[in-house]
Amino acid sequence: MIDTRHLETFRAIAERGSFSQAATALGCVQSNVTARMRKLEERLGTALFERDGRATRLTRAGEVLDGYAGRILALIAEAEAVVADGERAGLRLGAMENTAATRLPALIKRLHRRFPDAPLALTTGPSDELIAAVAARKLDAAFVAGRIGNPALCRVAAFRETLVKVVPKGQAFTGPLLAFRRGCSYRAQAEHWLRDTGAIPVSVIEMGTLDGILGCVTAGLGIAVVPRRSAELSAYGNGFDIEDLPAAHRHSRTSLIWRRDRKPTKSLRELIDILGSED
Repeated sequence: MIDTRHLETFRAIAERGSFSQAATALGCVQSNVTARMRKLEERLGTALFERDGRATRLTRAGEVLDGYAGRILALIAEAEAVVADGERAGLRLGAMENTAATRLPALIKRLHRRFPDAPLALTTGPSDELIAAVAARKLDAAFVAGRIGNPALCRVAAFRETLVKVVPKGQAFTGPLLAFRRGCSYRAQAEHWLRDTGAIPVSVIEMGTLDGILGCVTAGLGIAVVPRRSAELSAYGNGFDIEDLPAAHRHSRTSLIWRRDRKPTKSLRELIDILGSED
């Protein structure tokens, strides 16, 4: 049987490309790292690394093991969390930037009141990236919009957003689209709307935050498509006008997703129940 310490050491080397850096990360001496890899290679009957000068690279066999090792270690971590699933079990939650800014504060407050000792880690990003992270077990759950398309994931309806066009104050402006990077469902919906109006191709300026997008609209750099709630709550609200989108493009549904084969922790079950109890 493979020792999990050997897998952890293997992954540390693979990620850093160096036995010495892996030893530093693991808090041990390099001879221990070398000894563990020698035992793992003997166990598997093949070389896992090759050296090219100072660089350490995975062999073909090492590349195959790397994929399995990541999943094995993730499953072990998940098993430990589920077995220890008490009120201190944490939640790795993902959310779109708009959702994190306008919808999550009240939910997180309720979760913290129910599980004050449970740590919460929040990751924001485009829907496509969050879906992939949940599928890969890097997140326990995530708020996403648009098509899920993965049968391994469960979902529950969370919010229904009304999307609006945001333009610089008092201007008939049709400049570039200010949006998150590809994979954002709101960007995709905006591009569909623009395509239907015949405005595609249109230049897109990619930005990393909702405040950045709305601030640049106020500065006259372009237009944006965001949930009405986000626009109305923005500190930049005095610097832009809000216009309705056509009915076919103005609605977006946000769902909470998690893996079907993963037993939800108590904090995740509480979150699911909260969403299920709201209209």
